[in-house]
Amino acid sequence: MELRHLKYFVAAAEEQNISRAALRLHISQPAVSRLVRELECELGVRLFKRERFGLSLTAEGELFLLHTRKILADCEEAVNALKKTHDLPQTLDVGFITSALGSFLGAALKKLCVHYPHLDVRLHEMPPGDQIAALRTGQIDLAFAGNPMQELENGFAMQAVKDIKLQAALPISHRLSARARIGLKELKDDIFIGLETGKFPGRNQTIIRACEPAGFKPLLRHHADSLVEVLGMVGAGMGVCLMPSDVANLPHPNVVFIPLSDKGIAPIRLMASWLPDNKNAAIRYLLACLDV
Repeated sequence: MELRHLKYFVAAAEEQNISRAALRLHISQPAVSRLVRELECELGVRLFKRERFGLSLTAEGELFLLHTRKILADCEEAVNALKKTHDLPQTLDVGFITSALGSFLGAALKKLCVHYPHLDVRLHEMPPGDQIAALRTGQIDLAFAGNPMQELENGFAMQAVKDIKLQAALPISHRLSARARIGLKELKDDIFIGLETGKFPGRNQTIIRACEPAGFKPLLRHHADSLVEVLGMVGAGMGVCLMPSDVANLPHPNVVFIPLSDKGIAPIRLMASWLPDNKNAAIRYLLACLDV
């Protein structure tokens, strides 16, 4: 049982509705439902009666709500007392890829600043490969890189943050650009744009593995140093690419993103990574602000 289970339970109990609780918590409705079910399973009792127009507490739920409010109040009091001390970290250096801000990181940083207004958060936009090097040298405390890589698995602590589906990024002039969904097999004769291995370790392999079930190996004729550079090359008609769907949050003139109809394509798993011996408590503060 984690504090977030208790917070979600209280929100659901007070709102008497999962949708309103999700809106209040700024997270998805399925996430609230899942964590409430996990809590009920762990406790071995039903906390809510599911009714046609919402929720109502069972007798066990009423009792648990009474104690949960006290637990959360005690935790808040403890955190507020800790904030007044002088031994809290004053800075947190965070490495991130461009698309992360619009995908999840912006909301997490907003929460962090509300709870820890005196914390100086310094952001460093870097491709995953550069983030790994910056972690090792102490330039950043926390990295948000892509799929788990050998470089991260050796010597770093990691936490999965988000799974992001791959989509096809096509020039707007492409023959398939008006389609609502496409199969990868339809791109077998296209030139693909890859990413520099040193900047995005493992990303080209992810693209290649995605195309294997469709019966072809993509021709990676061009390689880009950044996600923005990929979008520029695709928009210029130099080729197509498979990119995480959240990249569509970035400006992408003359580029269209189209979902893939293929089943079983592994998503990009965004990871938070840090050195295990880094004692900066603000790492935990930011991780706690992520809705995962």
